[in-house]
Amino acid sequence: MLSISNISLLASILIATTLAYVQREVISPQVLLTWYSFMVLASILRASQIISYQRHPSDEAVVIHTRLVRFRLVILISSLVWGAAGWLLFPENNPQHQVFLILMLAGMTAGGVISFSADLISALVFSVSIITPITIRLFVSGDRLLVILGMAVMLYLVFMIMSLRLINRNISDNITLRLEAIKHKELVRASEEHHRLLLNYSPVGIFHYNTDLIITYCNNHLADILQSTTKHIIELDMKLLNDQTLLPILRKAFDIQVVHHEGPFSSSLCNADLWLDLTCTASRDGSGNVTGGIGIVQDFTERKNSEARINSLAFYDPLTNLPNRRLLMNRLQQALASSSRIGRKGALLLIDLDNFKTLNDTLGHQVGDLLLQQVALRLTTCVREDDTISRLGGDEFVVILENLSQHALEAAAYTEIVGEKILAAINQPCQLVTNKHHYSCSIGAVLFNSNSQTTNELLKQADIAMYQAKKSGRNTLRFFDPEMQASITARAALEAELHKAIDKQQFQLHYQIQVDSTHRPLGAEALIRWAHPERGIISPAQFIPLAEETGLILHIGLWVLETACAQLKTWQQNPLTRDLILSVNISAKQLRQADFVAQVQAVVQYYAINPTLLKLELTESMLLENIEDTIVTMTTLTKIGIQFSMDDFGTGYSSLQYLKRLPLNQLKIDQSFVRDIATDNNDKVIVRTIIVMAQSLGISVIAEGVETEENRQFLLDNGCAHYQGYLFGRPLPIELFEASL
Repeated sequence: MLSISNISLLASILIATTLAYVQREVISPQVLLTWYSFMVLASILRASQIISYQRHPSDEAVVIHTRLVRFRLVILISSLVWGAAGWLLFPENNPQHQVFLILMLAGMTAGGVISFSADLISALVFSVSIITPITIRLFVSGDRLLVILGMAVMLYLVFMIMSLRLINRNISDNITLRLEAIKHKELVRASEEHHRLLLNYSPVGIFHYNTDLIITYCNNHLADILQSTTKHIIELDMKLLNDQTLLPILRKAFDIQVVHHEGPFSSSLCNADLWLDLTCTASRDGSGNVTGGIGIVQDFTERKNSEARINSLAFYDPLTNLPNRRLLMNRLQQALASSSRIGRKGALLLIDLDNFKTLNDTLGHQVGDLLLQQVALRLTTCVREDDTISRLGGDEFVVILENLSQHALEAAAYTEIVGEKILAAINQPCQLVTNKHHYSCSIGAVLFNSNSQTTNELLKQADIAMYQAKKSGRNTLRFFDPEMQASITARAALEAELHKAIDKQQFQLHYQIQVDSTHRPLGAEALIRWAHPERGIISPAQFIPLAEETGLILHIGLWVLETACAQLKTWQQNPLTRDLILSVNISAKQLRQADFVAQVQAVVQYYAINPTLLKLELTESMLLENIEDTIVTMTTLTKIGIQFSMDDFGTGYSSLQYLKRLPLNQLKIDQSFVRDIATDNNDKVIVRTIIVMAQSLGISVIAEGVETEENRQFLLDNGCAHYQGYLFGRPLPIELFEASL
């Protein structure tokens, strides 16, 4: 009531002033001045109460009760002054001013009821004190109309009192509700504070996020875990994190009641690798709609680091950090099982340092440990990431090579390459303390491809092979299988001789004629032969695979291309041969050289030949890798006139989708389909299909391996008019080939 009394006080002063001003015409100035002076004093009392309340507000019950008593007293004084107006300012024989006075007092009564209705006593005292004098004045006037008007005023008073009770009840209820709301708000605030304290001082990280995966809240412990601040984390868009392994889990929480995940996490905020345990669930509104999620985070990084340290002590050599014997045996057993399952061979290499005991005895164990550490580092540079390097004990190391070739010879060849790399790496000078030293090692190798072999058997066999390497003068590698060792030795010898053959130009080209349906020569295929000074002519099947593996095929292929172009240049001088097309086989490594197009162009320009007479033959298997680059290379060469033929067609796995994009001039039906074409119905169907497909694509077709007239006739009847095979001529040296023409 005090908080709104300044408005009612101002209204009271304005109404009193208006009343005095209007009644001055019918009331003596002395009476008006006296009444108005008392009104001013009453207003001053009310104003002092308001000022006191505003300056010294208090919630103490005693103070409030004292102020209420004083307020009621001041209201009584003010209402008596207003009530006196009903007696003192009532004019005789002036109905207009009488009605005006009654209306003003009725208005004040209504205003008082509204302003003071929160306190039933104050409002009742105020309204009764104002209305009673004017009512008595009207009753004693003796005028019948005024008496009736007095009765109306009494009814008005009764109505106001009844209204007062209703208004008071409503206000009381509202005040009660407001007090309860304030109390509830305080309880909620206290609960929120309690909740905030629980969240901030919780031993786990807690965060809230919305459906857009934006963090809307996090506690201090989460900030500590992520080594950041809540300011930087709140409003963070988790979709922008570098490590997004947790995003599927956070989204999954929208559909499942509780989701749990434990795993590594790379924090973008602190650039640290953590191991976090995350439990999250959806948060919903009152209608059950998902509004986001709540996540609880625990940091297990230290526990995982401790486990890793324990694991390292149990399974890793503390000196070199390589797997120890226990972990080696486990991985070797897994390698055996994997080799048996996928059908690929593996290899075990046992490496023993030569004369290591002498080093320890002369320079001490500390220097020996330094050497072992350097050996471990060098071994890691010699093998693939998936291979296993282990320190077996002392100066012995073991390397497990997995997923090698299905063929024993190829697997052994790769194993030998790795062994040679290891020998070369160990042979490098080693800085030990202040001096450089040279050391070597002996390696025993054994292949495996079945889990029927035991780990102990493999280690024993590798140990036997290692001692064979020691007996052979150290610093070398030996295989346990004598036959395999012989094959490896022969392979190494063949590679050395192949180098000599390139240097001494021991290769030559043989030419096999290609004809049409009338036996008219169309051209020839150039086939390489190795004229070995001791072994005689060596078939390409014996040395081309090795040349492919060692990269020597690039030198050999370039020699074949140059020799073929030189022969075309010679043929151009003779009317009998100037229209012959010469086919040359190209290897995959040649085709994938960055400068292959430039090589071909340079050779064609050097010998000044007609490029349309040079045909490059590719196999289907060459097209399986880097098909787009192959198409670009072929298209570029086609533009200068070079022709392309797909050799051995039907034996590979080329896609028809790519076949239509390749700029091919010819398909060569493989001899495996032609050989039995007269008797094998499947071969007949395949050959017919190839011919029809080639014709549909606008590509010419030639059959190789034609050896009988019956074969030729079948091919001719089905639309193939170009042939190559023993029926028309074997591959011949150039002199015999030209003579056969």
